[in-house]
Order: sequence, then structure tokens, then C-alpha cells
Amino acid sequence: MIRHLNDQELASATAGFPLAPEQQAHLEGCISCRRSVDHFLDQVNERRRSIGREAPDWDAQTKKIVDALPLTQVTHINSRRRWLTPLLAAAATITIVVGIGLIVQRTGPASISSSRSEIEIEEILAQADSLLADEGIPGFDMFDDMTDDDLTALFEAKNS
Repeated sequence: MIRHLNDQELASATAGFPLAPEQQAHLEGCISCRRSVDHFLDQVNERRRSIGREAPDWDAQTKKIVDALPLTQVTHINSRRRWLTPLLAAAATITIVVGIGLIVQRTGPASISSSRSEIEIEEILAQADSLLADEGIPGFDMFDDMTDDDLTALFEAKNS
């Protein structure tokens, strides 16, 4: 009775591990065992090829996810600017008025004949008005000239 190679011996032969001399001699002479090894090699190679086909395309998936993200964060920056500017303007106006009030309170009321102090107050108020008329926010000057497309590109570049 001919003893064929068992599954472990066939797997060892397929993997290229050395076999015992009698097993190697049997493999060289037995068509059935060689077919089993060849069949197993074909299955392994097919699985390797299928793994390559099944591997995800990470770049395509990342682009798909980024494209699906809503651009609310860019809109959020613009909406924040809309309500923050009047708030900062009001805070600056209150600070100037309180500062002038404290100065007047400590030095006493200006005499009516003192036209110089009236001019200084007018200059201070004119400077405050010009500062408040500026649409920009200190520290955010680089964003003032950017369009929504520029901000979107900046956001996408940051997340890439």
C-alpha cells in the first residue's frame, strides 16, 4: 500500500520547507501528491492576488470622506465675524466713554473758556470712530482679503 503525504507534509512542501528524504522521493514520484501541492500553490497565489484586489484605495476613500464633509466650519468663521465686530465696537466705545469720564472726574470739569480740551476730546472721538469704522479685527488681518473659496482651500489643506 502506498502512503501518500499527509496535509501537514503537503503544506510543508508547498511552503518550501525541507522534507525527509523518503517524503521528497515520494513527492517526486507521485503524481497525486504533486497535483495536491500544485493545487495548493494555485490557491495560495489566487488568494494573494485577491487580497491585492480587495485592498481599499485609501486616497479615494479619504477624498470621498472630505468631499462629503459639510463646509459649515468655513461659514461659521464668517458668521462669527458678523456678530463679533459690532460687539467689539460697542466694547471699545464703552471703554473710551468710561476712560474719558474718569479723566474728567479726576481733573474736574473743563472750564467753558477752555477750547483746547474740547478739541482734544473731539480728536479722541474722531480717532475712536475711525478705529470702529474699520471692518477688520486686530490679529485677523490675514483673513480679511480671503474669499470663501480661499478659506475652503485653507481648511482642506489643513485636513489633508
